[in-house]
Formats: sequence, structure tokens, C-alpha cells
Amino acid sequence: MVFPVALPGILTGSILGIGRAAGETAPIMFTAAAFYTTKLPSSIFDEVMALPYHIYVLATAGTHIEETRHLQYGTALVLIALVLSVNLVAIIIRTRIRRKQTT
Repeated sequence: MVFPVALPGILTGSILGIGRAAGETAPIMFTAAAFYTTKLPSSIFDEVMALPYHIYVLATAGTHIEETRHLQYGTALVLIALVLSVNLVAIIIRTRIRRKQTT
């Protein structure tokens, strides 16, 4: 009886937590991130470069930082779009479940 009422909050909190972790560097660095990868991952268990860390590497490493400025902005745009889309999915799921519960 309590679980159906709490389900929208549980799902929203879980999805927002995933969105938050996607925007944070530390959780990804200790779980799946690599310093540098030249190939695309072939499975879900392959190492990946975290987007926040990728932005940091592009902004601080090397001597031609200005030449990679467009890559920095592009990566930041992808990161913002990813976090916003995850949050939007959480809002949509929450409103649909609440609508089903009230009818």
C-alpha cells in the first residue's frame, strides 16, 4: 500500500541521482573512466572517458589549448544536454505515475 504511493518519488530520486553522477567527475573516475582512450567502447564493461574529465584534460593538457577550444565547448554542450535529458525523463516519469495514481 505504501510502495505504490512512494514509487514516483523513488523513481525520480533514482533517475536524478544517475543524472547527478553523470555530471560529476569523481564517481565516474573511480568506476569506469580511463585517462585516454582512442577507440569506442565495444561492450558495456569497457573503460570510457568521463565527459567532465575530458573537458578538464582538453582545457589543461598540452600546449595548444586554444586549438581545442571548440572541442571543449562541444563536450560541455553534450554534457549539459545529457544531464538535462536525464532530468527531463525523471520529470516525465514522475508526472505520468502521479497521473495514473490520481485517476
